[in-house]
Order: sequence, then structure tokens, then C-alpha cells
Amino acid sequence: MSPERIAQFLERFPRVRDLAAEQRAEQAREDEEWAAKQREWQEAVERAKAEGKPAPRPLKREESRVYHYHGPTFGVEREELLDVCRWLRDNPEFDMSYLSFVSAIDWRDRFEVVYHLRSPARRHSVVLKVPVPRDDPRVPSVTGLWRGAEWHEREAYDLLGIVFEGHPDLRRILMSADWKGHPLRKDYVYEDPQWLVEVASQRQREIAATGEDWEGRGSRS
Repeated sequence: MSPERIAQFLERFPRVRDLAAEQRAEQAREDEEWAAKQREWQEAVERAKAEGKPAPRPLKREESRVYHYHGPTFGVEREELLDVCRWLRDNPEFDMSYLSFVSAIDWRDRFEVVYHLRSPARRHSVVLKVPVPRDDPRVPSVTGLWRGAEWHEREAYDLLGIVFEGHPDLRRILMSADWKGHPLRKDYVYEDPQWLVEVASQRQREIAATGEDWEGRGSRS
């Protein structure tokens, strides 16, 4: 997506955060901090050389703490999600007619619902990230804008417990209907569903009965 279109989008929705731009700025600050450390190290090397002392150990740069985005990525508040999505879909300069994927991430302190939008005609794409509090994990469903979101939202509901308000059929899609909890949450604790408890109990009864039968045969012989 061109910088001009990004600027147009941000002008239309001033509360939207340009996460990729924030990442570049944070990376620039980190690079500057590293450059300052290198200058200090070089000065220490020169002083040690002038004083006939051993040079300090070379610096080792730690892995970057900056989260990297690989394209236009924007932070959207859930209250604005439908307006933003509708505008990106219906504005002919953006023409985001295709929703390729909806997913969610558990960051421990919050959830994040992620939308991948693409314009096949314009050949550009964006990613929207919607922060969701753990104690209120709900967002509006986008199935009214892109029907293909229906199964994706069901998967995020099933595995992470995100409630998509307005979804026409919000129920589990991978786990059984009586499954307890949401397996991709970081605080998930596994519990056997009732049907599995019953199957295991039945199997144990069958094994016990088989053992009793063999004992009976042995006593008769």
C-alpha cells in the first residue's frame, strides 16, 4: 500500500495506530542506542591503547526487542472495527474485498484479534490488530462484511474464547461441544470432557470383566 493511501486512511480514522511506523521509530531508537554504545566502546579502546592497557572486550548486541511487521499493520479499537472494515472494503481506492484470515493471539495481559485484508484488484493488503481485554473478550463479528469470516471467527472462539458479537452461528468448530475451556489460552488447564470420562470408565469395566473371566477359567481348570 502506498504512503499516500496510508496517510488517507489515518486521516479518516485518527484513532487508528500505524503499528508499522511505530515499529520503525522504535527500531531507530534501538539502533541509535546501539550506535552510542559502540562510540563509547571505541573511545574506551582508544584510551586503553593510549595508556598501554588491555582493550575492553568487544560489544555483543542482544537480539532486538522490537516486534517486526511485514507490511502495513494498524491497531484498531474494537468500537471502530466495523466502521474501519466497511470503509476499507467500500472505498474504491482501497477496495479490500477479500478477508483472507481472522486469528487471535494471547499475550497474557490481553488478547489481540488479527484481520488480514486484501484487494485482489489493487494488489495491496493490510493487517488490522484489535486489542481485547482478557476480562471482556468480545469484538463485533465481521461476517456481515465478509461471509468467509464465519468459520475463522468460530475457530478463534473455540480455541481462545473470543466472543464475536453478531455472529450467526457462534459455536465450537474443532473441539466437541462439551469441551471445557479454550486450548490456545496460556492459562488453559486440560480437563477430560464428559464423553471421554465415560469412554475411559467403560473401557476400565471391560478390562476388569475380562480379567474376572480369565480368573474364572483358571479356577475351573
